[in-house]
Amino acid sequence: MQNCADITADSSASPILESAYQKNIFASLRQKAAEKKISELLAAHSVPFSFLKGRGLAEQLHDDPTARRSKDVDILIAPDSTGQAIALLNKEGYAFRSNTMRRTEMPEFARQRMELKRFKDITYIDPALSVPIELHQRLFRFEPKNFTEDFNSSVQFHANPSLSNSFYCLYLVLHGALAMWPRLKWVVDLSIIARTMPAHNRLEMLNIATGYGCDSAVAASLLMTERIFPDSLDAEWLAILQPYQERRDTNRLETLFYQTLTAAANGRPVLPWKSSMLSGSADMIFPGKIGLMDCIRARVLNSVFARM
Repeated sequence: MQNCADITADSSASPILESAYQKNIFASLRQKAAEKKISELLAAHSVPFSFLKGRGLAEQLHDDPTARRSKDVDILIAPDSTGQAIALLNKEGYAFRSNTMRRTEMPEFARQRMELKRFKDITYIDPALSVPIELHQRLFRFEPKNFTEDFNSSVQFHANPSLSNSFYCLYLVLHGALAMWPRLKWVVDLSIIARTMPAHNRLEMLNIATGYGCDSAVAASLLMTERIFPDSLDAEWLAILQPYQERRDTNRLETLFYQTLTAAANGRPVLPWKSSMLSGSADMIFPGKIGLMDCIRARVLNSVFARM
């Protein structure tokens, strides 16, 4: 795309894209089977859950959902049901993939519970389909107080949250922003969301974001998307975002997002010292909303536990 105004002009592009699409079809079928299997398991034992992103999002965004590739299945579980969910996956033979070095002996169930608490999610592999299953207890590693709890109350643990839910749309924007927008497919997602989002949802999403101090990051993400895909934002969006275009923090974030996305290699920007030492990009996305002492404590405990 950087070197060719019309990708169809490159004769080698078509077979590459066709091959990728065929692989996506098979991957999508495995994910669909894995989702069906685990959703039936959790529902049978009355465990509240929601799928995050993945196929559910692809089906809402695209006429052909196999065009959007996802490598794993992300599931958000109610905090008081995580122990039950872990026990069910263990019993059904899902293979636990630990984030730690396993230098000390520890009962598997205890390690899983501790990892989920420390790192926000843990990974299992479906034994029959080889699809990674990420079990989440909270949405982000560092987030404002009650953020995940408020999200849960909003989506009510529907299996596939709808894009008509402003809080779910906010989560999708922040998921990209906290990673500094390194993937083009995420920007494609946001472009479609921005173009299809009703007026009341736009203002509602920004109002929710303002409550968590991340409205500037949302505005920067949308403005960066317009820069990549012109006409993602209509006149109404541009009017809503006009005050943010004059803000220094928004302009700074939009520049960082664009640099990350378009870098030839290793596009991660150099974060300010305070951010890099504590909560990473969360300090920039949620300015003033991430507790200093909580970050220090979490980093120390995570570092210690990762070596256990």
